[in-house]
Amino acid sequence: RVPCFESPSRAEFVLAELASRGHQIRSPDKDSMGALLKVHSAAYLTFLRTAWQQWLAVDPNNVGVQPFPSVWPVRSLRHDLEPDNFTAKLGLYSMDNGTPLVAGTWEAAKAGADAAASAAALLSKGERGVFCATRPPGHHAGADFMGGYCFLNNAAVAAEALLAHGCKRVAILDVDYHHGNGTQSIFYGRSDVLVVSVHGDPRTEYPFYLGHADEVGTGEGIGFNMN
Repeated sequence: RVPCFESPSRAEFVLAELASRGHQIRSPDKDSMGALLKVHSAAYLTFLRTAWQQWLAVDPNNVGVQPFPSVWPVRSLRHDLEPDNFTAKLGLYSMDNGTPLVAGTWEAAKAGADAAASAAALLSKGERGVFCATRPPGHHAGADFMGGYCFLNNAAVAAEALLAHGCKRVAILDVDYHHGNGTQSIFYGRSDVLVVSVHGDPRTEYPFYLGHADEVGTGEGIGFNMN
């Protein structure tokens, strides 16, 4: 095992720098659940909210043990039925085994989504720009799966919240080195959110299976996805 790259120190460094430059620091004050239910499936949200309790129900001694998926419903396997086995259930809702759950995962992820919704509310009231210093991150999380340290898709939540506030067109520009596969998949068939991602070649870089230049959207979303 190796330490997780996504660690609290990342947010602490950013927060300290923002404070030193005199920026106003706010805590989330909006509930993101309305946007979350548009971005993620209800079944996935229920699993994520209860996952740690389910893990402890398997064995109370798991309180000091980190769960990891070991099987995934790849091609030809069904993904429409949720198994009873916790490890299999974890695999159903995961795209990799590098997104470990801990006791406070849901609370941290939900707070990040709340921050995104709160930022959208501030923009709708006239703020010119808002920066969300949240962790865990979000752009690898799809409608019904976690991955790449991401559990809830904060960018997608912000986009949905902006639309709810009356914005007619919303654009997401993703400049992370890795492709935002979750964000792309959530809006791939939609024309109300433009998704543009600049990233490393997926033939050699994570997440490998999405992010090529020929992925331009589907249905009414054709032309509203750019890699």
